[in-house]
Amino acid sequence: MPSDPTSVTTIDCHYLQPEHAAAYLIIEQGRAAFVDNNTVHAIPLLLKALDDHGLRPADVAYIIPTHLHLDHGGGTSALAKECPNAAVLAHPRAVRHLIDPSRLIQGVKTVYGEAEFNRLYAPISPIDAARVRGVEDGETLRFGDRVLTFMHTPGHANDHICIHDSRSNGVFTGDTFGVEYNATRPTKRPFLMCSSAPTDFDPEAARASLRRIVGTGADRVFMAHYGELTAVREGAEVMLESIGRMEAILKDATASGLTGAELVRSCERRIRAAVDEQIAACGTIMEEAGWRTLETGIRIDAQGIAYIAEKSRIGCHG
Repeated sequence: MPSDPTSVTTIDCHYLQPEHAAAYLIIEQGRAAFVDNNTVHAIPLLLKALDDHGLRPADVAYIIPTHLHLDHGGGTSALAKECPNAAVLAHPRAVRHLIDPSRLIQGVKTVYGEAEFNRLYAPISPIDAARVRGVEDGETLRFGDRVLTFMHTPGHANDHICIHDSRSNGVFTGDTFGVEYNATRPTKRPFLMCSSAPTDFDPEAARASLRRIVGTGADRVFMAHYGELTAVREGAEVMLESIGRMEAILKDATASGLTGAELVRSCERRIRAAVDEQIAACGTIMEEAGWRTLETGIRIDAQGIAYIAEKSRIGCHG
């Protein structure tokens, strides 16, 4: 069916800055579903979007985090409290962390520090197990007149899912289709970058997941960072280029012999150069606010590359 622009709403979550992180509201015959929910601080924005469409929290049938990086799934427990009839659907690997988030929270604190966790993401609470369900790869869910098809899409995170929506012929891609697209940014090609955030970056799996999205024949992708992109094939070409650049950095990092902070700094330098190449290749004009967000992403990506590089060495010599 042709896309109905009123059936999928992009919600700016104002995470770090405007137009950087989105959640999506699907409306179907008086019921609603959220795909991604950002952090606890975004929940009032999600509920306002619901109210703007004349719906109540009790009308929400599904809450669907694409994965549990906290700018996508950190607000899940808070949103579930507000929406008493909603089932939480996620990758099977994510289910236990939604029911008991203690290990997830500790992992984030270890990587980013307790102060940063408290500033951006707290609180995160357990969700009643009866409300959480893992979705299988290829599983379909009829939601009114539309069918949602779930795909397991590793590469960025091992607990990542994407969702094809039959009504819009769109795919909700989380971070699988890359980050940093923004329809309002001056650019000749979609500006997309592969995200290698800790701890599951896998270039080959990322390519396979990207090709699977394109293989759905989708007319559009709904990206968490940021917005609805209709140039699907062109965007995929840009993403494949970015994955290749990040894979080369990973190979060099693994072979370098560097460790710890020195390795992370080296990865940052290489990723910053790769970002410059990507900006030039896409003909992108980046403003100051965009650069601030890019610098944050570069630091996080460098941590991910360094983690995988050191882990690979242990695997080779273990």
